[in-house]
Amino acid sequence: MVKTKKPRNVSVKITLDENIYPLSTIYAASYVFLDRAYIYLDKNHKGKIVASFFLKSKKESPERLKNDFCNELINYAHYFDSLKTNAEVVKALMQRALFSVSPSLADDAGKKEVENLISDLEQSKRRS
Repeated sequence: MVKTKKPRNVSVKITLDENIYPLSTIYAASYVFLDRAYIYLDKNHKGKIVASFFLKSKKESPERLKNDFCNELINYAHYFDSLKTNAEVVKALMQRALFSVSPSLADDAGKKEVENLISDLEQSKRRS
């Protein structure tokens, strides 16, 4: 017979607004805490995300876990926001690195981009 441990009764509940922290940010921050707590995500009657943490260790402080989780939310929110903001720069750097290895790729990509721009212009003229 296999015995399973039930999560301890000591828990921390945090209500989160998806307008402030997107679900991907909540998932990323929650993942960091898998070794410290059992985590349950749900929505309440107001449509807010409720993160419930059931501590795995008796030594873990519920208040400390809550504070660390909030800091991790801000960390991942900043990371994903920066990633979105810098996406074009990263793309340009990657293209430059790839094109420096094979200049013929740059010619092909340039031709394709010009074709796409012409196509977009033609489509916008048709809509007008």
